[in-house]
Amino acid sequence: MADLMRNIYSTRVFLSLTFLFFSSVALSASFDCGKASTGVEKKICNSPSLSIMDEKLSELFKPLKSRRTFQVIESDWLESERNSCESVECIEDAYVQQIQFMSPVTIAPRPSQKDIKLMPGDKTYTQFERSWKVVDLAWLPNEKGAVERFIISAETISSMLHVIVFEGHFDPAMIAYRGNLYEYVDRNDRPVLHTIAKDIGFDGALNLGSNDEGKRFAGILDGSFYYRQQLSKNQLRGMAYKFGSRLPPVESSLLFQQWSNTDENAVSGLTFGWGGDYGKLQAYYSHTKGYETIAPVDRPEVGWNIYSPIWSKTRPTFYFKNGTNTIWRANVSDKTLTKVVAASDDGMIYNPTPVDINGREAVVYLNGYTLKMAISLDE
Repeated sequence: MADLMRNIYSTRVFLSLTFLFFSSVALSASFDCGKASTGVEKKICNSPSLSIMDEKLSELFKPLKSRRTFQVIESDWLESERNSCESVECIEDAYVQQIQFMSPVTIAPRPSQKDIKLMPGDKTYTQFERSWKVVDLAWLPNEKGAVERFIISAETISSMLHVIVFEGHFDPAMIAYRGNLYEYVDRNDRPVLHTIAKDIGFDGALNLGSNDEGKRFAGILDGSFYYRQQLSKNQLRGMAYKFGSRLPPVESSLLFQQWSNTDENAVSGLTFGWGGDYGKLQAYYSHTKGYETIAPVDRPEVGWNIYSPIWSKTRPTFYFKNGTNTIWRANVSDKTLTKVVAASDDGMIYNPTPVDINGREAVVYLNGYTLKMAISLDE
């Protein structure tokens, strides 16, 4: 929160200096003030400082407007925050916060394991309050017979978010999952979901859908999504789909294989001890002896029931479900523990997957058959 306040103060100073520099120049907002019709629009046009803020926000939004997530966030901000203001001060505060959020963030270099120190004594991680913006990205078709849903891969490629989702059921005769593969592309100029393949046997991991899925046989490489299609109980073939192409997948001689999400980018080891019905969460490091307690048995929630730990590729942070309806993050560098989001509409959460959006920390996940993303407002 202290960092957020410093950033907001810096933004205010920048805008104040900008206003002083341009005070002798005729200023206008990013929209046509001759057509201003609402009280908020008129206040912006009548205030040089608000006009500067509006222009600044417009410039920041230009490179992001083709991305659906930011279009939704900007529309929601206009309706629920800026346009609900009655005073100039309220409008100014709304602009300061939105300018801060839309500004690109530089991601700090990820520390290696040897750079991270073991927390001394019996101290536990600090529960840190952060604000997260939740955006509904897409709704899966939820076709008849679809009872299983998984996020297979999620990655930002050339600043554009791509998510691969499977929806279907387990076929005991084939001993594999059967269903549809979908691609979500965070872009405004297309339908939000594209069907990559329909009614196929999909082989994505040794134990797809389990807490630790083991080795993965589906994933992203050089702008394409590789997966194994199961033709029969004993026959598989490699397939590749070029991201964003909307072309049919092609057979590939290249077979994808990768460590599990739980281990792939790990900075430390994790243990989930048992104490009564639930256990405490601990971390350990290969370069030093001992353990540190991330969370004790009964705090900050009543018990821990840990599922699906997954490490960020860019941060010393892992994310996990506690039970089926909350997502948490733990940062092993600054020793903080944060609740990211809770399920809505009494639904269940699946596959929290970390990504970076405009440099900001974000988590893509399924809430029932809704594909969602939570973006950190504090950086």
